[in-house]
Amino acid sequence: MVLVPQNSAHLSETTLRRQRLRRMSLGAVIRVLRRQKGMTQQQLADAVEVSKRSVVRVEKGEQSITMDTFGRYADALGMRPSDLLRQSEAWSETNLSGD
Repeated sequence: MVLVPQNSAHLSETTLRRQRLRRMSLGAVIRVLRRQKGMTQQQLADAVEVSKRSVVRVEKGEQSITMDTFGRYADALGMRPSDLLRQSEAWSETNLSGD
């Protein structure tokens, strides 16, 4: 799950890697679902009430999001947050092996 960014100085390299992989898998799933719905990044940004730049960064796995924002992404994509999380975990297991 992707959470609010925090000071990561105290986190191990393994934890930081896991966080990065989770951001990447969530972003990839959001991008695929957005495209399947025929939405532009701007349309998704408007629906989630964030900037287009934020959507770009989330889709690239460069930006963490709050649980509230995660819920708005799920709503905008027409799914429950638990289903979005499940798809993200499945994508990670399929595409980001080696963890």
